[in-house]
Amino acid sequence: MWTNQRGTVLPVTLMIVLLLTSLAVAVTSLGMSEPQIAVNLSDSARARAVAEAGLEAAYLQVVNAASFTALIAAAPSSGEVALATNATLPGLTAAHGTYTVLVRNDYRNGDNLITGVAKEAAATADANNRLILVATATAGKATRTIQVMVRRTTVPPITGALMFPGNDANTYFSGNSFTVTGNDTNFDGTAGGCASVYGIATANSSNETIVQNSLASNQKNNVLGKKQDSSGLGYGDNAIGPDAALTQAAIASFVAEAKRNADVSLYSPSPSGLAYSAVEPSNCTTNWAAQNCWGTADKPKIVYVEGQPDPTSAFSALSLSGNVEGYGILIVQDGDLLVTGNFVWHGLVLVTGNWVGVGFKGTTNVYGGVISNETASDPLYEGVFYGDADVRYSCQGINTANAVRGLVSMSSWQEVGQ
Repeated sequence: MWTNQRGTVLPVTLMIVLLLTSLAVAVTSLGMSEPQIAVNLSDSARARAVAEAGLEAAYLQVVNAASFTALIAAAPSSGEVALATNATLPGLTAAHGTYTVLVRNDYRNGDNLITGVAKEAAATADANNRLILVATATAGKATRTIQVMVRRTTVPPITGALMFPGNDANTYFSGNSFTVTGNDTNFDGTAGGCASVYGIATANSSNETIVQNSLASNQKNNVLGKKQDSSGLGYGDNAIGPDAALTQAAIASFVAEAKRNADVSLYSPSPSGLAYSAVEPSNCTTNWAAQNCWGTADKPKIVYVEGQPDPTSAFSALSLSGNVEGYGILIVQDGDLLVTGNFVWHGLVLVTGNWVGVGFKGTTNVYGGVISNETASDPLYEGVFYGDADVRYSCQGINTANAVRGLVSMSSWQEVGQ
């Protein structure tokens, strides 16, 4: 049976033409938008890279600041201080992107989720060694914002020029040419402005007595510092005292953090140990990463030496002869530090672990502090002084130690506002 299909060809043809036209328009639109999508993706990636670079630049400002509080003390009502505003990357123009970096204290609600600790009470005073950096960068038509936490690990409390916070404090002093002073001394030998600490600080009164008894009457005048009895003398037994502020737990926590970020990490096998005789700041000029570059005044380092516990206490993990000078933090763990040459250190010297001690038998000049932390029960000495050994408490030295870049870290990276 035939049906009347006249007039159906035209509508079908029109529908096919319309479909093909729509497909052609879609393909054309896609081809036209793909370059713009590529540009947007490129701008977005560049903006993020510029924001990250801005954070790195701000990180250097944070490291070089006297303290975290110094960075935020003048914060306005917003609580944010600008470290950079519409800045460009070194050697590049604004066409390559600009960034702004703000720093603030972690005092806002929810900041504990970023820092992992309770929020601060005020916007202008840091008490937990944590700040928040926010970098916003623009490249092309894209803007990206990255937020990070900055944390500073500070050196343990300095309670004396020479500190024995551990289980033992057996000491031996030979001759009468050594000096141990808790009176603040600058690198140039002039008096500093910080309050005095003990010449020698111990963990308890028993160890205090041991140290006092190890000094002959004509040697006690060589130990100066804070007076244990304010009405007494500023030297001798009265400048030797117990101070519980420096604990073994604080030292262990500090060493664990410092060794992870050490600029120079050395392994010292027993029984031979490591020996150095030519370490100078000038070595850093030719090769900053060299193992005989132990920091400069402008760029102090963390030098970490890992030894091996020796129950006989006869193992020197690090022996220094010749001329050795450095800036920052020198850590020797599980072994003795033995000095027989000319040793100059600006900062903190920390010897810690089982069966350890310091032996200054050459010409020693330490500006900062020396910690000998015995965590076992040592059959020998935690401190030996021969010859011309001078250990001076120095705020300038401790500030140098705190300025080590490896003590400041960035974490909790998060892209926000997108």
